[in-house]
Amino acid sequence: MRKLISQLFLLLLLIGCSSNKTYYTLGETINISPSVKYDKTIEVVRVNVPKYLIDFTLVRQVSPHQIELIDKAQWLTPMQKRLTNTLIDYLQKSMNNPNVHLYPWNAKEAASKRVLVNITRFIAYNNEVILEANYKIQNFENNKNSQKLFRTTVKTHENIDRMVASMEKAYFKLAEEIKREVVK
Repeated sequence: MRKLISQLFLLLLLIGCSSNKTYYTLGETINISPSVKYDKTIEVVRVNVPKYLIDFTLVRQVSPHQIELIDKAQWLTPMQKRLTNTLIDYLQKSMNNPNVHLYPWNAKEAASKRVLVNITRFIAYNNEVILEANYKIQNFENNKNSQKLFRTTVKTHENIDRMVASMEKAYFKLAEEIKREVVK
């Protein structure tokens, strides 16, 4: 019995030590202030992300052909959901517009525009964060669509905190460009 208890204690100790993970999030919009007024209803379709961002584990690219999982570092929420919610929140705050919603949504008022975002690359590599995406703005008022390619890089460091901060900065560049395109 004593041996069983000591083995159980050892197992609990190993589990406790090995699950010492740090959780990260990005998209803090608390300091976003309105820069333009746009009050029409906007629908945001769920942001598509590469497969390596679907999981909770943070990754970085270490060579042209290799991506590594960062031990003991995880996203707090799934990135697809987080990036979608961050874009909605950013558009609401930067345009002082509570009428930005996740598509589909139940409302009587028809949307003026719909935003679709497809992120094709969003990763740290060679001391920079690379964000590549394409997005489409559907304008239901004039039946015109606008499709754009987006690419930015932000300097970073191997430090995970800095890497995540650089990812956030890159994503806000994308959100800002989308906002400018929406209000055209």
